[in-house]
Amino acid sequence: MVQSREERLKKKRETAKIYRENNKEKIAEKAREYNKNYNKNNKEQIAEKKREYNQNNKEHIAEMKREYRQNNKEHLAEKNKIYDKTPAGKKSKIMRSWRSAGVKNVNEKLYNDYIATTYCECCLKEFISSFDRCLDHDHETGEFRWVICRNCNNQDNWKKIIHSVSQY
Repeated sequence: MVQSREERLKKKRETAKIYRENNKEKIAEKAREYNKNYNKNNKEQIAEKKREYNQNNKEHIAEMKREYRQNNKEHLAEKNKIYDKTPAGKKSKIMRSWRSAGVKNVNEKLYNDYIATTYCECCLKEFISSFDRCLDHDHETGEFRWVICRNCNNQDNWKKIIHSVSQY
C-alpha cells in the first residue's frame, strides 16, 4: 500500500484546499496585515513605481478617465452639486473663475483677503452681500488691484480715483 508521489501530492492539494475553505477569514486577515506592513515599510518604492507607471501610461490613464466621466455623467453632476455647496466648493469655484478671467497669482492669501474685505476700496461703500464684491485686476498683466463693489467695477469709477490721487 505504498502511495505514489502523484497520489501524495494530490492528497496534499486537497488538504490545502479544505484548509483554505475553512480558514478564509484567518488567511485574509494575515494577507491584510502583511500588505499593511509591506506598504508601511516600502512607501518610497511604491511611490516611485506609481510615478513611473503614470509617466509611462499617460495616454491610457487619460483615456480611462475620459471613459469614466462619459459613463458616469449623472453621478458626477450630482456629486459636483453637493460639493459646490460646501465652503471648500465655493472657494474652489471662486478661485477657478478668477483664473479663467486671467488673474495671476491666485492663492489662499488673495482669497482670504477678498473674503475679509467688507467695504469697497474705491467708494468705501459697505458690501451688503458677497454678490456686491468684485476682484479687480489689470486685464493686460493679470495683476490684482483691489476689491471693489459691482457698481464701481461696471462703471470704472476707480479710474477717476487713481487719476485724482496721482495728481496730488
